[in-house]
Amino acid sequence: MRNALSVMGRLVGIILACLLIGPIWQEGFFATAVLLVCIAVFCATSLVVTHLEMLRRVQRREPSIVHPTDREKLRNRALLDHAPVPLLFQRADGTLHAANRAARRLFETDGPILVPPEPLLAALENNMSGPEKKMIRLTPPSGGKPHVYALSIGQGGGAVGIVTYIALTDVEAGLNAAEAQALRDLLQILSHEIMNSLTPIVSLSATAEELFSEDATEDTKPLISEALATIRRRANGLDRFVRGYRDLARLPAPELKPVNLGELLQETARLFRARWTGRVELQLDLPSVRTIVRLDKAQMEQALLNLLNNGAEAALAQPSPSVQIAVEERSGSISIVVRDNGHGVTPEQRGRIFQPFVSFKPNGNGIGLSLARQIVLGHGGTLILDEVKLEINSPWSTSFRCQF
Repeated sequence: MRNALSVMGRLVGIILACLLIGPIWQEGFFATAVLLVCIAVFCATSLVVTHLEMLRRVQRREPSIVHPTDREKLRNRALLDHAPVPLLFQRADGTLHAANRAARRLFETDGPILVPPEPLLAALENNMSGPEKKMIRLTPPSGGKPHVYALSIGQGGGAVGIVTYIALTDVEAGLNAAEAQALRDLLQILSHEIMNSLTPIVSLSATAEELFSEDATEDTKPLISEALATIRRRANGLDRFVRGYRDLARLPAPELKPVNLGELLQETARLFRARWTGRVELQLDLPSVRTIVRLDKAQMEQALLNLLNNGAEAALAQPSPSVQIAVEERSGSISIVVRDNGHGVTPEQRGRIFQPFVSFKPNGNGIGLSLARQIVLGHGGTLILDEVKLEINSPWSTSFRCQF
């Protein structure tokens, strides 16, 4: 406001001076006319100076007091603080520190974690050696509901004293949803299988009871015998189903010991041939050198036998049924591959082939492949149905790969 009044006063002064100079000069007041000219020039000059000063203020940029490197650090810190995933780092002295707001809130600290949770320390000490150790359960220091976190660990390289970076992803909600869905699927399968067996048992039992209530004749005896045989067959099937479920549910943790892989495959081959000799040919491809692996021998024999028996049953319909078990080494990992020349697996079946109690064979119970997969996973490996592009002259149609 003050600047505007000053500008207006100078403009008025210039205008008045210009209007009075002529008449005063004509009246002979030369000194006064010269003074008015000086006043007009002064006002005009001050207006120009003021205008230039205003232009400089508009174009002027205040120098930053923050160094570009510091600005980068501040931006990174702001991004870390707004990340929803708790982030930690470990220094060379072994101390753990919260790196962002989510971690400080989870561990209730402003920086160093004075008493790190035991599951977190155990995971760091074991260096996440197995896939089953990627999940840990943490309880807040002040108590409350524990949550399951998935760990992601990276090496810091010792920069600014940091040797390890840790990210904790809360997977509790996802696990709860997956567990609920698995329970629904299991109950649906159990009810389906049990009802499929109990319905004919109940019906045939009633029929047999009615026939027994009458005097047995030559016509009713075969009906009674057939009803009892069917009841026994369905009851045996239900018993096998329940036993298979029990085996799947009671699978213990593997006892890992050094095992000669070649001897393991030879022993598995002997067990297989004891059942299938004369019906299905077994091709055994042993490792070229002595290979020692840490396995639970009994469990792995069971898994491999399940795969071989499954392949043999699938190959029985072929003119020359055959299965193969072989050892392959790829990029430092060892794989045990079981192949067969059966009818193969359709694209629709691939997504369900490892599900418990799901079988695509007339008399299958859906336990063998699921149990084999659980055993391999318990060893820290993977069991997959190979997506192989078979060679033109290859006799194999299906290939299961146990990779460790």
